[in-house]
Amino acid sequence: RDVTISKQEIPILLNQLPNKINVDYPLSNDQIFSAEAYKNKYEIETQLESDQNLSDSELWDSEKPKFDDYRKCFLSSNIISYTNLDEFLHDHKTYSNLKQKVVYAPDTNLFYNQFLSTGIIKPNDILLVETVHKEIMRMLNKKMTSDIISDLKPVVKYQKHLLDMFINGRRKKSRIVYNLALQEYLQFADQVYAKVQSRDLVVDREENDIIFVEAVKRYKNSSSTYPVVLSSDRQIRDVCDASGVPFFFLEQPKEIKPEDCTPEQLCHLLCNLAGVLGVIQINNLLLFGEFRG
Repeated sequence: RDVTISKQEIPILLNQLPNKINVDYPLSNDQIFSAEAYKNKYEIETQLESDQNLSDSELWDSEKPKFDDYRKCFLSSNIISYTNLDEFLHDHKTYSNLKQKVVYAPDTNLFYNQFLSTGIIKPNDILLVETVHKEIMRMLNKKMTSDIISDLKPVVKYQKHLLDMFINGRRKKSRIVYNLALQEYLQFADQVYAKVQSRDLVVDREENDIIFVEAVKRYKNSSSTYPVVLSSDRQIRDVCDASGVPFFFLEQPKEIKPEDCTPEQLCHLLCNLAGVLGVIQINNLLLFGEFRG
């Protein structure tokens, strides 16, 4: 039977399940992770590999889960972290010795990974560049049409009937934007130190990185603050380096190998996975990320 639950009710669902759960992606029958309750935490095992094979369908390759999608979900659930986070924490502490106020300008990819929700940076230390909102909005409403569903069915190997539930729903890129980046933006947009205007975005992604860094540099030259760009995008890092804009490059983990997590983190992960992938299977039940078509 179908039951509609809110994010706040996921802990209730979790309490109804056995101590050990297996979480899979039903359209490919791939296991995402298993978790087993131990004392006041969950021990986690994953088999997620970074080198995933391409299929014969470009469309399916754009819609099926990829390693980076899983990494976003685990990062945004605060179950894994950046490999050089300790180095950033050291620099963050050092910045407090500067006479100028230090503000951090996170680029869009950090909103996808929900870095601000870790609480490492206070909202009043955030410089919000307009390009972040523009990039989020341009990707927000890519829809699954009946034609797309029809084209996907021949290449999906397992439970292809589930694709009918996605008609008129969001495509994967839009689900990632809506469930991760947009929620992070909405949580912090009204609390930041300042918002910085930018030029309009263009089609070329590299040019948009330049537009982002230019906006930070203009703010740096016109204010008494010391802005530092935060990014895990190498292109942004290189543009900052060439433009003389202070930055810190956060290294994304190359593996997803968490040892354990809290029940709260596990609930957050299940919500993120269902939202991003559209549907996940937890033991013998299906959890959809949005109302079915």
